[in-house]
Amino acid sequence: MHVFQSQRRDNRCGHVDYEAPNSSSNEILVKLLIINPFSTMIELFNKLKRPFNGIWDAVESNKVTFESILLRLPVKSILIFKSVSKLWYNLMSKKSFILSHRHFSKQNPKFFVFYAPDEDLEDNILHEMHLMEPNGAYTESYTIPIFKTLQLHHPILIASFNGLICFMNDMTPYESSYDMALHICNPATREVLTLPRSHLSYDIPIFGVLYSNNFHIYKIFKFFSDPVDPEKGYAQCEVYSSKSGEWKLIPRITLRPLINFTLSLASNHVCVNEKLYWFVSQDFDEGFEYPTLILMVDIDDNFHEIEIPNGSETAFLIEFWGRLCFVDWTKSKFYIWLFNEMNEGWYLLEIVKFPVDSMEVAYFDSVAACEDEILFVYKDVKGLRHEKLYDVGHSTWKEFHIAEDDKDKAIVVFPFFETLLPCKSHW
Repeated sequence: MHVFQSQRRDNRCGHVDYEAPNSSSNEILVKLLIINPFSTMIELFNKLKRPFNGIWDAVESNKVTFESILLRLPVKSILIFKSVSKLWYNLMSKKSFILSHRHFSKQNPKFFVFYAPDEDLEDNILHEMHLMEPNGAYTESYTIPIFKTLQLHHPILIASFNGLICFMNDMTPYESSYDMALHICNPATREVLTLPRSHLSYDIPIFGVLYSNNFHIYKIFKFFSDPVDPEKGYAQCEVYSSKSGEWKLIPRITLRPLINFTLSLASNHVCVNEKLYWFVSQDFDEGFEYPTLILMVDIDDNFHEIEIPNGSETAFLIEFWGRLCFVDWTKSKFYIWLFNEMNEGWYLLEIVKFPVDSMEVAYFDSVAACEDEILFVYKDVKGLRHEKLYDVGHSTWKEFHIAEDDKDKAIVVFPFFETLLPCKSHW
């Protein structure tokens, strides 16, 4: 007898009932649900006219096992199965379930690919983003409704965190200052939260997103210049807290993060273990800035300076193996450094020779890490984009192909995993 086939019998009224399978069948069923929960549950639904018979009673009666099965489902499946019953809806809507699901989902990270809008894009509006497996396999595309509904021109992705993304778009009504609207979005659930407006800035504001791994709390830091007194430069900083839902000014800011437009869309900040890091520049060369320090801020808004391991014109800050990682591009080689928080020292993990001649590399768009692999996105001297994936564990390079991709368009890549987390942290 197939494990999904319950024993059939006719009762005295002529109706057909189903008896629960024996205990060994139940054990096999539970194992299958844990190994491949989505396909197993779909098969059960197809085979059983009434899902809440003996089989489901046997599964649901063990609450711990039942919840552990549901936690392994992808977000899209959970959103579908929440409509099965009130029991399922209540279980999958619990805060503890959502946080536990994040823990399981985090073990299956992916790359989030965000395209830069340009003049060739229809209406100059970006509608889709793409999810890629670490090996380059295409997973799916996300269409964010707010992009089309609000006609967001030039949306720029700032950060990816806990299955959410933070992006901004220019809402500037004047030529003398920038008014940037900020949004938090869960691409998997398609929820979007528009944050309250903050101060205008004479120059393009600089952002950074700090988040907690243990609690659903995040902060957004914004460095800006006062339109009334632009000569002071980026002398002010304000922070948005998801806990309060408000912005507040931070006094006495002496340093501000680096702006380096030669890095295209590459992010100059990263959050690691509830601390946010930016590059700081004290060197200027023909209008360009080069990283000389790292500015750190913790969850309590305390700022601190960290020395970089060596000077560099092109460098990136990423999270790798749960630690702050400094990736330095120098003379066709990448120097990969890991930061030790205990003594604030740097450890040179590896020196990697890039498989492309430096004369063929114009600039790097993005650098991102996923498990043991680091993805490098660059433009060649002809303006075509390329992706190279380096496996640190095996010291090997391989191509990272994005299917049906326009190599003329710039992209930014972030590590990402799907979650059920809402955009608001107080729920």
